[in-house]
Amino acid sequence: MDSDLIHDRLIDQWLAEYAAFQHEKRAAANAIQDAIAARLDDDGLNYHAIEYRVKDHQSLEQKLRRCNPDGSLKYADGLCGIDDIIGVRVITFLQLDVERAMTALRNSFDVLAHVDKTAEQREKGEFGYSGQHLVLRISEETAPNGCRNHIGERFEVQFRTILQHAWAEFEHDIRYKSAGPVPPEVNRAFTLASGLIELADNQFSTISSVVAAEKANPGESVRLLPVALTGEALESILEQALPNNPRSRVEQYEWLRELLDIHGITTVAQAAELAASADWDAISRKVQYKFAPGHVRAADDLLLVRYGQEHIDKTQALGHDRNRRAKLTYRLRRLRD
Repeated sequence: MDSDLIHDRLIDQWLAEYAAFQHEKRAAANAIQDAIAARLDDDGLNYHAIEYRVKDHQSLEQKLRRCNPDGSLKYADGLCGIDDIIGVRVITFLQLDVERAMTALRNSFDVLAHVDKTAEQREKGEFGYSGQHLVLRISEETAPNGCRNHIGERFEVQFRTILQHAWAEFEHDIRYKSAGPVPPEVNRAFTLASGLIELADNQFSTISSVVAAEKANPGESVRLLPVALTGEALESILEQALPNNPRSRVEQYEWLRELLDIHGITTVAQAAELAASADWDAISRKVQYKFAPGHVRAADDLLLVRYGQEHIDKTQALGHDRNRRAKLTYRLRRLRD
C-alpha cells in the first residue's frame, strides 16, 4: 500500500480520536491555567499575563503530517508523541521573573522536559527567538487544586519576557502568514531587533536591581507617604524591608492591604512598624522557600507568625484561592516547628 495513503489513514484516525475528547482537553487547559495563576499569586510573583490555548483541528493535522527526511512520520506515535496539544504562556516583565516562575511550577507539576531556547541561540552564535519551555504533567502526588480530574495530562509552558513575547508574536505573523518568501532585509531586521531586545531585557534587570538597592537605604520615602494605608504605600514599605525580594503584582498589594485591615493595621506607620519588627531571615529558614518570595507572599507569612490561627480564620476566604485555608495551615505548621 502507498505510504502516503497509510499516513492519511493514520492521521484521520488520530484526528477522529482527538475530536472525541477535545472538550476534555479544553477543561484540562482551563484548570491548568487557573492552577498556574494560583501558584504564581500564592508565591507573590509579578507577571504580565498567563495565556493558554488548545490546538485546533487544522493546527494538529499540520503537526501530525510533518515527516522526517526519510519520509516517515515525525510523530509516529500519533497524539501520544505531541506534548503541546495544551499550550500555556507565562509572560513576565523581567528575565529573573521567568526563572522564579519556572521554579514555582517545577514544584507543582512533574517536569518531563526543559528546552532553553535562549541558550540554544547563544550556542549557535545567533540572535532569534528567546524563551524557556517546560513540558509538564499533572501527577497524582502533586496535583494542584482543581486539577485532580486531569491526572496524567501533559502540557507545554512557554516562559517569555514581555519584550521577547512581542518579538515572537510579530515574527510569527510575518514569517508564517506571509504570502511568499520573506525578503532578506526583513530577516536581517528581525535579527537586529532580537539583539536589541536581549540588550533591553538585560538593562531592565539592571534598572530593577539598582532601584531595589536605592529603596533599601533608609530615607524619607515612607514617612512622606499619606497616613492612610494604600497598596502603593505597602509596595514602598516592602521594597525597603525586602530589597532582594521581587515585587508582586500591583493588585496584590491592594489585596495585602485588605489582609492588614482585617487585623486593624490601617495606617502607614503601623505597616512600617510591622515590617521593621519582622525577623525575615527566621521566616525564610522555617518556611524553606525554593526562591525569594514576592513581597505579598512574604508579608502574608509575617502575618501568620504574628497572628497564627487567627490569621487563617479571618482571611481564609479573602481572594480567589479556594485552597487558601489548607495552604495557610501547612505554612503555619512550618513556621511553628
